[in-house]
Amino acid sequence: MESKRTPDEAIELSVIIPTHNVRPWIAETLSSVLAQDVDGLEVIVVDDHSTDGTVELVEEIIAEDQRAHLLRAPTRGGGSARNEGVRRARGRYVAFADGDDIVPADAYRSLLASARRTGSQVIVGDYLKFSPASIWRPTASMEAFDAPVQGVTLTDIPTLIFSRPCWNKAFDRRFWLEQEITFPDVARSNDIVPMMTAYVNARSIDVIEDVVYLYRDRPGGTSMSAKASSSAAFVSYLTQELICAELIYGVENEQLSARYASLIHDRDGFFHARKFLSAWHRPGAEDAEVASLVDSLLSKCGPSPKWIDPRKQMTMMLLRQGEFLAARAAAQTVDGGEWQEVEAATQLRGWSDLLRAMQSDPDLLAGMEQSIATHVLSALGSVRVSTQEAEEQWLELSKRAVTVLGELASVRVPGMGSRESASRRRGFDGRVSAIFGGDPLRMHGRGTGPEGTPVLWSDVGSVSPTHLTWRETDEGMIWDAQFPVSRLPRGVVVQPAFAFADGTVVGARCETDVPEYRKLENVLYEQDAEWVRIERRRHWMLRAPRRALIIVIRAIRSLRG
Repeated sequence: MESKRTPDEAIELSVIIPTHNVRPWIAETLSSVLAQDVDGLEVIVVDDHSTDGTVELVEEIIAEDQRAHLLRAPTRGGGSARNEGVRRARGRYVAFADGDDIVPADAYRSLLASARRTGSQVIVGDYLKFSPASIWRPTASMEAFDAPVQGVTLTDIPTLIFSRPCWNKAFDRRFWLEQEITFPDVARSNDIVPMMTAYVNARSIDVIEDVVYLYRDRPGGTSMSAKASSSAAFVSYLTQELICAELIYGVENEQLSARYASLIHDRDGFFHARKFLSAWHRPGAEDAEVASLVDSLLSKCGPSPKWIDPRKQMTMMLLRQGEFLAARAAAQTVDGGEWQEVEAATQLRGWSDLLRAMQSDPDLLAGMEQSIATHVLSALGSVRVSTQEAEEQWLELSKRAVTVLGELASVRVPGMGSRESASRRRGFDGRVSAIFGGDPLRMHGRGTGPEGTPVLWSDVGSVSPTHLTWRETDEGMIWDAQFPVSRLPRGVVVQPAFAFADGTVVGARCETDVPEYRKLENVLYEQDAEWVRIERRRHWMLRAPRRALIIVIRAIRSLRG
């Protein structure tokens, strides 16, 4: 259905909204767009074959508003829907919105005011992302958004390339058509090439400080976020990014090229790689293509800037070499991201491959021992070994960890490099379900039976409980153990484990938070996922004078300052 048309010369802004199965959100989106205080507003909804009632709801909403029109996309794809909207647009400027987001009040008026003042071809505004639990500003780390600018080019604000969505901008429609900018129909990242094309070719760009868009971060099976980890999505991103690389390096500006290299190694490139790896757990048909595309992209970008996190550098290097398991393990050491569970043998093989790569290239290890050790040893200490394959992988990884990480490994995991310990782990699932502070230190947990005694282990020896009780329940054997603090070695880190009659020791998985820190207690707790470490300190009366001296020194410095 199309409403009565407004004369072309009266239309200043055409807002193009592609839709595909967004019925739960489209009413809020349209309401926010139609409420904009803009004279000569045209809203073009282009539906991309929705099947959830989106079309019917849009028809109902726009029935009484002659500024809005509903079109049906001739072919499938969000890119084609946007292109069709541009083809039918009549405004001097065009803007884009997605059918599940929100445009704040006065957003378009602010964009157009800057456009009228400067005559710029691209006007960029700030934006926020939100979810049911939080709201954040992605542009906070982009210098281009630190202060408003007018009439500049991309080389004046190179970090603008860090922001490549199409919906926080207004474009001169004549410029858009002259440059023959179009959106591709691809599985992922269909706006980065058109945005980079606009940035590179614009003779004048404005950046305003107003927040002009609210992006809904929508997890779920149909959202772009949920689809971002598939092989097809990653291949799609890489092919689009290679086109962007050609555009950027065609400018021949050293500062812009450097910013683009950091975009690939530290930001978008690594982000998409990690999303892909988080879901990867066995070889696939597209792996060779992925490795080739990553290699091509990194070759264009040149060496990674030295300041970038070495773990990110390692991830991308291993990915381009086709070492996917090792790359997955390296990416896991970088904070953030949700990871699909994989079989224990596969997980252990990935860490082993990572250590092998580090062993063959010692420069990779420099300065990374602690961060890599934490993850590798956590896997060794807590992974559940239930098959012969996993047992062999545990043994291989533990031997390699001792070789590569040295003392960091030997003091953290019981039985490193021992076949007896590897065999004992198979089928064993002892764990700690509660730790209580105080003296004696008390632990509660589950295990396979009295043949595996709960202890506090260190590489210099184990501390046995002075009181231990077992009882059988429907969930298996439950135990309670007490350890007088005076029996713990002072200044030596210990951790919960199980000792067996044959001398082998297996680390205990901890499914509990550690006790809260209390100043007068003589025990410190450190927790890292399922790994808990405990250390006995000097008595609080012996620590008190030193603490008092520190407080006095701080007070004197504060007065002098």
